[in-house]
Amino acid sequence: MTIIFSIITIILLSISVWQIAKIFEVSNLGKKRDDSQVANHKDNDLHGKLMFAFLVFIYLVTIFSFVSYTKVLLPEAASEHGSTYDTLFFVSFALIMFVQIITQALLHYFSYKYRGLKDTKAEFITHNNKLEFIWTIIPAIVLFGLILYGMTTWSQIMNFEEDEDALVIELYAQQWNWKARYAGADNVLGDANVRFLNDYDG
Repeated sequence: MTIIFSIITIILLSISVWQIAKIFEVSNLGKKRDDSQVANHKDNDLHGKLMFAFLVFIYLVTIFSFVSYTKVLLPEAASEHGSTYDTLFFVSFALIMFVQIITQALLHYFSYKYRGLKDTKAEFITHNNKLEFIWTIIPAIVLFGLILYGMTTWSQIMNFEEDEDALVIELYAQQWNWKARYAGADNVLGDANVRFLNDYDG
């Protein structure tokens, strides 16, 4: 009975929506409507203002996110090299945020400033070699610096001096889990197959 009642309710709601749509259509019969798919000056002005408003919105969300969730961005380092990784992360993150703030501000501001308005005419510019050189060479240099910094950090961590008393451990990384395989008394690991490793609780 409940199913039948639900079906009847959905049908009645659909009929109501259809009737309301017909009423609006009839009420607009005498009005002049613009059915053109081409944006007019009013549309351009609205979209330009919406772009600028969206810029303010995303910056407010960004500020709120940093204030509320910075403490969970990176937990306290749990290894000897954790602080090194964290520094690399923060340098990359700060650089990305700096560029993002500038580029998004320019993108949305120019979308607002140069929106289509009456009695305005756009200037036809085919290209600008100087500008294209600047926005190509600067990102290339910055990315090269980041890659070099990352490779140097990785090299410092991976190229360590072997210690005669070092404990040999083989780690298997899984999602949300690590499996550690320790060597025996001779500190030498034998052959292993990941398919045959079982959990051991001691």
